[in-house]
Amino acid sequence: MTDILNVPASKGLSRRNLLRFAAASAPLIAGMSLAPSASAAVARPTGAAYVRYEDLYKAGDNIQSVINKVTGNRILTLPEGEFTVKDFRNGEKDGIRIGTGAAAGCRGLVGSGRNTVIRVAANSATRDMGSGICGNQMQIAGKPNAVLSQFSLKGYPQKAWYYAGLVVSGCNGAKLDNLYLRGASRGWSMSPPGETFGINIMRSDAVQIIDCEVDGRDDAGTRVAASPIGFNYATNSKVIRTYVHHGVASMMTYFRSTNIYTEDFHCFATSSGSGSKSGHGINHEQSGGTIQHVRPQLFINGKYSRVAGASTSTGMHMMLCSTVGDVPNFTVIDPTYDHGPSSTDMFCIAIYDGYTVAGVKNKIKSTPKIIKGGVTLKRSDHPTAGWGSKDPKQYFAIIH
Repeated sequence: MTDILNVPASKGLSRRNLLRFAAASAPLIAGMSLAPSASAAVARPTGAAYVRYEDLYKAGDNIQSVINKVTGNRILTLPEGEFTVKDFRNGEKDGIRIGTGAAAGCRGLVGSGRNTVIRVAANSATRDMGSGICGNQMQIAGKPNAVLSQFSLKGYPQKAWYYAGLVVSGCNGAKLDNLYLRGASRGWSMSPPGETFGINIMRSDAVQIIDCEVDGRDDAGTRVAASPIGFNYATNSKVIRTYVHHGVASMMTYFRSTNIYTEDFHCFATSSGSGSKSGHGINHEQSGGTIQHVRPQLFINGKYSRVAGASTSTGMHMMLCSTVGDVPNFTVIDPTYDHGPSSTDMFCIAIYDGYTVAGVKNKIKSTPKIIKGGVTLKRSDHPTAGWGSKDPKQYFAIIH
């Protein structure tokens, strides 16, 4: 199937050319190789809060052993190049572990731009941790105000196993910016265990994801990654100018999370089929508080999109379902989106009546506030007769 990218990138986020790294790169330091630059390197921050990789590295080290040398809650800065570890054996099941155990002195990583590439070596995993999952490529845990910035995380095959990308756990106030993930979380489904997240924010407050891109394809252009971003038991999160695209299944998901804000978030074709391979633009499950999405760009590129080369994904622009309680403070401002299931191309939110958890049915009763061009849209409920033929400048659709 041919994918198409015929919609604009998020406001303020240019679509940069994919990096093409040389097959044989010139070695600089063991565990690191130099890649040809696609653009000028980003200057690394300096000062008492930072320490350079080169100042800690000794012969025989890899990136994990250098991280373990960081002291004083400082942030390790990396030059351009490729940094590789083998297997998922740091922490409990991580390729790279930051913030706990031997790596307790490190508060984060800052690279020199997309040419700073971190990865677990292909087919180096040695165990299945359950359900065909061999681990996480990287995890930072227990670090308030953690920083992850200006590097790429790439994924490669791990035999017949799957894995997650970047996990941020128990890191209140963490900031992730200018990260590029490429095929970094191999998965197969829109639900666990196949819902491997590219970026997974776990039990953390006030995390910001800014100017990041999650590309679900491998180097050959094949879709391999599942959910691009997940917030699980998170509060007061922000996603700004972030672009996610070309996944095999799922979508950006909020689960058991409260007080959600996005601005200029852009998704394109994060799912590739129906059933377990499907996915919405943004998914809200068991979540609440104040939820606001400003200028989201939601392109499912699926069954209803009426575009040549689209997938068979049956996802809606958004999903809002909760058995925990109603969500009266849900606002979407000036969304742009592709065709949905209505004949007049209304914005569509799935609030499924059949959504049930432990025998409890969906409790969403309030009408989401959808504002387009200053006009608050009225609701049109599927499957009421004529639901899909309303004026999209005046109405949005709720799919029950």
